[in-house]
Amino acid sequence: MSKILVIEDEALIRESICDVLELNGYETESEPDGEKGLKRASSLKPDLILCDINMPIISGLDVLKAIRSDDELKHTPFVFLTALSTMDDLRAGMNLGAEDYLAKPYRNKESIAIISHQLKKVEDLKKVEKELSKKHMNDFKLKIKEKSRGFYDSLNRAKTVQNVILPSNQKMAELLPDHFNYFLPKYSISGDFYWAKKLDNATLIAVADCTGHGIPGALISMAGNISLNNAVEQFGLTKPAEILTKANDLFLDFMNANDSNVAHDGMDICLCSIEDNSNLIRFAGAKRPLYLVTNKDNFKPVSGVNNYSELNLEEMTLYEMKGNNCSIGADDLDFHVEDQVFEYNKGDAIYLSSDGYVDQFGGEGDRKFKSKRLKNILLSIQGKSMFEQKETLVQEFQNWKGKKEQIDDVTILAIKL
Repeated sequence: MSKILVIEDEALIRESICDVLELNGYETESEPDGEKGLKRASSLKPDLILCDINMPIISGLDVLKAIRSDDELKHTPFVFLTALSTMDDLRAGMNLGAEDYLAKPYRNKESIAIISHQLKKVEDLKKVEKELSKKHMNDFKLKIKEKSRGFYDSLNRAKTVQNVILPSNQKMAELLPDHFNYFLPKYSISGDFYWAKKLDNATLIAVADCTGHGIPGALISMAGNISLNNAVEQFGLTKPAEILTKANDLFLDFMNANDSNVAHDGMDICLCSIEDNSNLIRFAGAKRPLYLVTNKDNFKPVSGVNNYSELNLEEMTLYEMKGNNCSIGADDLDFHVEDQVFEYNKGDAIYLSSDGYVDQFGGEGDRKFKSKRLKNILLSIQGKSMFEQKETLVQEFQNWKGKKEQIDDVTILAIKL
């Protein structure tokens, strides 16, 4: 039976974790602070340690430092218990060698999955070490341990972050009853993310495309998501241009913490507010457009709509509202976005996307897909259900890509109004 040490200063959380673990067949010991936790770890030699970051006397970060400097404990899997608001502490913990983390309020299923994965990983590693020692392949063993541990730990942590920030399918269905979401990361994690928030009189929807893809892109997407949430929840902003402007400030503060000056990282984003009571859409974009498909001659701009193009097919027209030429992460003096407001009619459709779909290479001559081809497809699939539209876009993308490598993350979010 695996022994797990739980170090948590809040009694209810500590007892709840122990109860869940024991119900799942684990032996547990617990301590209310880091000082007592270190003493217990030294005598118990646990198979895994769960530890809160913010605690009195000795913080979780100092506990981890001490564990990693102890020859008998330094390989013990270490999982942080943390709130998403302490991202700087979490990042520091990962740099010190924590294997994973559980975000409060944690879910029982998620916590058991992470713990069992870490314990199995240790068990598998011991088996590999035993086999390699028999073959006297010490150099090969070291390379395998370093590569597998570094890659899979990073991948799993980043995937956990991605799952935390993306709205669930249930939430998306509640906010947008008739929609589809085509989300295809280049790897298992993505630099793209989609975001949704319900306000009193409107629904906010966004698709963001962060610098890079894979693990770096996913981590940047976390900073972008938190910036959007704080702009709305802490500062009470409701209009897309105001939200993006404040999100840019918050993103810069986060990325430049400790004078790191990460000037090359950022995100392009399309953000709109759907106001059902007034049949209005407010849109602001940072290098990303919004597509509106409506009946011909039904387009009714209200304010700020002065940079758009249109494409016609029979009785339908696709309007491309272009975003401003700046990205989240730009210097304050270089960042400026404006709201574009227009009316919509029942049955109209809007499309938000990253650039992964249109930038994909393939087809004859190995060319980019390009936005014009995407817009023609969007016009041609009007009249189909959202499910059928997604099927068409998926098939078109796969046919175009063929056996070519997918070059970027792909996201297209469509909403029938």
